[in-house]
Parts: sequence; C-alpha cells; structure tokens
Amino acid sequence: MVKKVLLWQGCNYRKNLPNDLNNIFTLFNKLNIEVTTLEEELCCGFPLIIGGFRNKAKKNAKEIIETLNRFNLVVTPCPACQRAFKEFYMSKLGLKIKPGVVHVTQFLWGLIKKGKIKPKFKHLEEEKVMYHDPCELGRHMEVYEEPRKIISLIPNVKLYKPKYTKEKSICCGGGGLLASFFPTLSVKIAARKLIIEDEIPKDLKLIVTACPQCILTIRRAVDIFLNREMKVTNVSGLLIRFLT
Repeated sequence: MVKKVLLWQGCNYRKNLPNDLNNIFTLFNKLNIEVTTLEEELCCGFPLIIGGFRNKAKKNAKEIIETLNRFNLVVTPCPACQRAFKEFYMSKLGLKIKPGVVHVTQFLWGLIKKGKIKPKFKHLEEEKVMYHDPCELGRHMEVYEEPRKIISLIPNVKLYKPKYTKEKSICCGGGGLLASFFPTLSVKIAARKLIIEDEIPKDLKLIVTACPQCILTIRRAVDIFLNREMKVTNVSGLLIRFLT
C-alpha cells in the first residue's frame, strides 16, 4: 500500500451523507485498505473560490496545505475537493500542494489494477445499474473510466447506458452552488435529466455516481418527481453490496 495516505472526506459527505460516507469506510475495511483521516477537516474552499471570495479562500487554503503536505497521497470521494486541490489552488490562488490528489475511484482502480487488492464478489440476481458522470469528476477532472471499470468487475451487474454519457453527460442540477441558492430549480433539472435526457427504463432501480452533490440532488428528484422505488448510491455502496 502507499504510505501516508489521507482520506479527505469532504463537507458534503461528512455533514449531509454520513451513511454514504460509511460505505467507503466499510469497503476499505473489507479490502484491508489502510488510510488516515483527520479528526477535524476544514472546508476545501471550493464554494469560497467559485463564489469569488479569493482572500478568504487563500487564507483557508494555506492552513489546509500545511496539513496535506504531511502526506504522500490525498484520496477524496468528493470531486469538488479534488478539483479545488489539484486545479483551483494553483490557478485561482497561486498555491500548490505537494502530494498527489486522486478520487477514491481512481485510488481503488489503481490498487485493483496492480493486484494489491482482489475483491471477491457474490453472484446475485442480475441488477441493472446506471452510472451518472458527475460534472466535476468527468468534464473537469476527466475521470470517466475508473468508476466504470470497477463496476464492470461485479458479476450480474448490467450497466445501462443513457443517451448522454461521459463528456456529454447532463448535469444533475446540483453544480455551481445552484442547489444552495435555487433548490427547487436544481431538483427539477435532475428530474428532467432522469426522465427526458436519460430516459431511464422502468426496470432500473439503482443509480450509481461518484459525487456527494449528485447523490443528494438525484435522490431528491427521485423522491419528489419519479414516484418509484429507486436507490441512489456511490460506487463504494454498490461494491459492498456484492462483496463476499
């Protein structure tokens, strides 16, 4: 294993999706993956940066960098945190961190590809799953294949491919702080995406994605507009369901 790996959890997971965050810890325990977490995390600063509060963001980032520089690798399940660390700190704030920063799906696939972890799966009934590409992870960080490669390892999981995927994937409606300022519009965009753009089939009961904001927004749309049984989870949640 890579030494001194920090799992940066992110505000959205810690505050709004504790059960989904626990999926990641459960998965890591099952696969004997050792990482370090912080007792207290500051916000990565993504909302401050895109909101235009550069001075506050820079002060916040300098404090975070002191912590991150103690590690060899930073792993995060939040694409917004990843983008803040890898891109915005340098391009918007003129700051740089020493360790590499990867999304949790990149981290997992890297370990699987190198044979450092070997997940064993149960053969359950066939399940149709749709993977939603988050904007931050996909279009901005160009991470498309790793989540799909991990999902493809699971026996009897059939991946439904909507019309718009990868760089053409439709936003969930939660990006750019829209969900915070215009929550109703945000959920309507998610519902339109699922019903009209993605044309989700009637037998689809599970949507998997790799972003906490996407999970929140799509869940709200399902609850309010779809009137059907459907779960929305992260890649870790899907994996632990099928692991032996």
